[in-house]
Amino acid sequence: MEEESTGDAGMPERESETPETTTAAGRQPDFRVVQPEFDPRENKTLFKDVGAIWKNVSQKTGKEFFTLKIGKLRLLVFPNQKLVQ
Repeated sequence: MEEESTGDAGMPERESETPETTTAAGRQPDFRVVQPEFDPRENKTLFKDVGAIWKNVSQKTGKEFFTLKIGKLRLLVFPNQKLVQ
């Protein structure tokens, strides 16, 4: 039986779903996520920072993946690999 821990929002989070790497909050992000906003007074587009992306390597499998954080949303992003038949 898997143990469950409580996440920030009070929702149960399974340990197997968390990445086997260091936390992304302690490092400088590899990419930043911006949202374009048009400023009609200056008649130009401004870019507002809304999140960040960190590159990680799994300690279990050694495979690369990314962690995307926007506000409280955290997504794990994996490369699309073709299946060998």
